[in-house]
Amino acid sequence: MFKYLSLSILVLLQGCQLQQLALEGSANRDSCLIDEEQLFALQTIELKFLEKADHRSRIMQNAIRSKDRPLLALLLSTPYSSTEQLQQSKRHFSKLVLYPHVDCPGDRYLDTRNRFASALLWMRAEQDNLLTENRNLQIKIDALTQIETDLEKQREVQE
Repeated sequence: MFKYLSLSILVLLQGCQLQQLALEGSANRDSCLIDEEQLFALQTIELKFLEKADHRSRIMQNAIRSKDRPLLALLLSTPYSSTEQLQQSKRHFSKLVLYPHVDCPGDRYLDTRNRFASALLWMRAEQDNLLTENRNLQIKIDALTQIETDLEKQREVQE
């Protein structure tokens, strides 16, 4: 009898817990910044922006005019973006309250793009460092080449 009672209580508790989890899942969806429909619209605009270079300016102007922060963050965080644009995108992303949970694919996408923008910024900084290092090495090589040329001329004069 005790087995059946404890089993019944366990089943009841599991049912309550599952119901609570289901309610939490729906609450999570309600807290999403970007729903599936909005995500589709954002990705459609983003695709046009990436594919049609002659439309980029107009698309960006429309996003600025509408003050659509998620769209601006996405458009400013493409591989075509300058370092300044990537920094602007990071500012836009930082003002978004995202819930990057499995129930919020739009928020997850924006969170992923935020991390992508961070990675692009890091890569640009590394590229700048390498270019600076390359320039410095080229200056040293040129100086050594000049010294070698001067030494050769000096030897020819001495002979």
